[in-house]
Amino acid sequence: MEKKYSIKKDFSMIAILIIPIAVAVNFVGGQLASLLKLPMYLDTIGTIFAAMLCGPWVGATAGVLTNVVTGIANPVNFAFIPVNLLVGLVTGYLARGNMFSVWWKWILSMFIMAIVSIASAAPIVVLVYGGVTGGGTSLITATAMAAGVNIWAAVIGTEGIFTVLDRIISFVISWLVIRVIPDRTLVKFGCGNLYIKKKKQEAPAEVK
Repeated sequence: MEKKYSIKKDFSMIAILIIPIAVAVNFVGGQLASLLKLPMYLDTIGTIFAAMLCGPWVGATAGVLTNVVTGIANPVNFAFIPVNLLVGLVTGYLARGNMFSVWWKWILSMFIMAIVSIASAAPIVVLVYGGVTGGGTSLITATAMAAGVNIWAAVIGTEGIFTVLDRIISFVISWLVIRVIPDRTLVKFGCGNLYIKKKKQEAPAEVK
């Protein structure tokens, strides 16, 4: 029997408890990327994890709250609230569509997630900040612009490469964490049953 989803069911007590954890993970990841001057952001790991496990609306909530919290220290992050919101929604709906079940589906999902992020972030970077936000990719973007590359091409080109890499890293981390969560705990989450089925499907191969 196909499981019915609803926003109300997504926000179970255990899902609500995941949200602050996801926000904290996003904060730590973002700070780490900033301190190490990485050409990535690593601030959507928690959003992707929450969305994969609990559904789109929990993921979106974690994403929005992340930018609200980090925006207090760095106001630039307030402008990117729509980006983290969309990351949560798109990842959650991809999870519900069982798009993380086989390798080719999750590769396709990474590109979908990256395209949505680029499409929502690029206009903000260009129109609000003139192509340079001070983030990890800003130096590369600024260098490309100084070399005569069009601002839109510089932003989309730079963000495109590193956003795909960022999403792959964030997904792999989230997937590995979900894989070690016991089945009896997974069933308590909105999308947890999808990963239980996946584990059962893999069991015969693992025995071999």
